Amino acid sequence: MQRLLIFDPARGLLENLPPGCQPRHVEGYVWLDLNRPTPEELELLTSLWHFHPLAVDDCRHPHYRPGMAQYEDYAFLTLRCVQSHQRSLTGALNVFLGPGFIVTVHHEELEFVNQLWQQYRQDPQLFQKGADFVLYSLLEPLTETFFTFFDRTEGKIEYLEEEVFRRPTRQILNQVFTMRRQAIKLRKILGAQRDIINLLAYPEFKLVKEENRVFFLDIYNEMLRLIDQVETFHDLASSTVEIYLSLTSNRLNEIMKVLTVITTIMMPLTLIAGIYGMNFHYMPELEWRYGYFVVLGVMALLAGVMLFFFRRKGWF
Repeated sequence: MQRLLIFDPARGLLENLPPGCQPRHVEGYVWLDLNRPTPEELELLTSLWHFHPLAVDDCRHPHYRPGMAQYEDYAFLTLRCVQSHQRSLTGALNVFLGPGFIVTVHHEELEFVNQLWQQYRQDPQLFQKGADFVLYSLLEPLTETFFTFFDRTEGKIEYLEEEVFRRPTRQILNQVFTMRRQAIKLRKILGAQRDIINLLAYPEFKLVKEENRVFFLDIYNEMLRLIDQVETFHDLASSTVEIYLSLTSNRLNEIMKVLTVITTIMMPLTLIAGIYGMNFHYMPELEWRYGYFVVLGVMALLAGVMLFFFRRKGWF
């Protein structure tokens, strides 16, 4: 699905190109949004908008790692946002940014893009701040998706940490491993995205107006905060795994200690039972009337003495 907004300072808001007009040379500002684009719609980016075929191909198959490519009079950006309700953790937003136009391409339904689209449609005067300000307005809620994700998962990792102490199970460990893998993926994404925002805030990047550069610096600072959060998130997940392994190891040691004590106590008792289990005819105690009870008493006394000794030593 494609939708187009054109703001002409003289004629106001238009939703169709004037006949014979090239979209990149319209007087005013143009925003084209391609949501779940068809192959034919993507082909228009090459034939009508004259974007580089490599950039258009990246729109068909977005890279997992964010990146930016600069061409003669426009820039192509691949950005990532958190889409936790989808099968994939993140969704891609591809952006073509030029002096008076912005083209957004995404294969998932991005709510913040829809909200901003309606905002510009209702108040087209916002276009006068520039196409770069549209990009900033997209980056702000895109960055917020990461904050929302970390706020939600912080409580979850704390809950799993408590559950590990109470009931360390394999299911809990699998959840923690999943969260740690998510932290590793997000750390790579945020590191690359931070570098992109840093480039956008450079004075040498001419597609961003000087008065709008401070907004991108603000996004850059938020990216630094997010990187700190993802590092904390990763450390919490890793420490929870270490706690699980430590508790499991201690539990195994306790079980082995109990089994060792039982085995040690049973060894002399087994020896006594083995001696009197031999089928020799001339064994004096076999004919003794109280021999059976005396041997049982000696075995019980021996077990009690060993238990008392182990307890005194703190081995059990």
